[in-house]
Amino acid sequence: MTLDRALVTKILEGGRVEERALTSMPLTITEDMIPFPRDRRGRRTVDPDKVELSEAVALGSAHTANFPDLLRQGLNFISMQSYAMEPVVYPQLVGPEVPSSKHQEEYLLDAAMGTAPVVDEGQDYPEAALALEAGKIVKNYKRGYIVPVTEEMRRFDQLGKVEQIAEAAGRSLRVTEEDVVLDALTTAGNYTHSNTAGTTFSAGGLITAYNVLVTQRDRTGNFLGVRPDTLVCGPLVYFAALQLLRSQQVMRAHADDDSTVITVERYGTGVTNPFYGLVDTIIMTPRFGSSYQWLVGQRGRGVKFQRVDPARVLPPEYFPVNDVWRYYARTWFGFGIVDDRFWYYSSSTTAPTVD
Repeated sequence: MTLDRALVTKILEGGRVEERALTSMPLTITEDMIPFPRDRRGRRTVDPDKVELSEAVALGSAHTANFPDLLRQGLNFISMQSYAMEPVVYPQLVGPEVPSSKHQEEYLLDAAMGTAPVVDEGQDYPEAALALEAGKIVKNYKRGYIVPVTEEMRRFDQLGKVEQIAEAAGRSLRVTEEDVVLDALTTAGNYTHSNTAGTTFSAGGLITAYNVLVTQRDRTGNFLGVRPDTLVCGPLVYFAALQLLRSQQVMRAHADDDSTVITVERYGTGVTNPFYGLVDTIIMTPRFGSSYQWLVGQRGRGVKFQRVDPARVLPPEYFPVNDVWRYYARTWFGFGIVDDRFWYYSSSTTAPTVD
């Protein structure tokens, strides 16, 4: 597929590029046929900071004459670039996003089927004892706001300010998704299976949480098979978590006055740390809490992050009443804990201890 000269001229004036079968002599697209400020590889050819205003306008750079054209797609591009670069942790917790095309989705709780029975020779297979439990509903919410670009910003060419607004909008949309997930995971009322308490982070506290999770059962008494692999905490717990879960050896501690200490070797006399590698992932984020909260569970289980529409900045509308272009920045998703039995949340306000 190639382009002929007449088609290229028409396309460049309309701001579009199309291809069609060649019916005349092939044409090589040269740099002078590509409109500024981009070359045919998409690279900027004009730096407005290094040329005079008159030169930049003449070359088609991002100045007053074509400012609205630049913003038509440029603001969304800048916002989504900022959105993608914002560091978040929730994808590591929720697993793959679930596409959603409805106002809400309903999910069944995890239920085991128990041990498969023996089927004797010549006998019919028995029906499975399905323990389908009650479902949980996760609603989708559209979140966003208007990003205004005034006539003054366009007329006086405040491109830098508009770029900063676009970057802030992208970060805001990403942080919104992060906060919704972490707020749900740190709300004690979302845990209804005796799997939340003010447990101090320590070896004993971790054993308590681990035991609660791996012994979770469905309503028929079958184990759910929970395997905790992820720990989430704030900066005040992070270093204690690293020390407990990433140290290969145990260092024993005792009081200054040995005469008041009764030593009990709970795990024998070895020096190997039994907590080493207990979880695969330790996640630290200051958004998790300002105290000593921590969470342990199995990533991707019991939680659902569903997406109706990706985060984006919609094309603008112009309002002549106040000379403002309005861009609509939004993200459309839903998140919910559909089965809290895969997570243990501690709302501790006590510093980690050695026990």
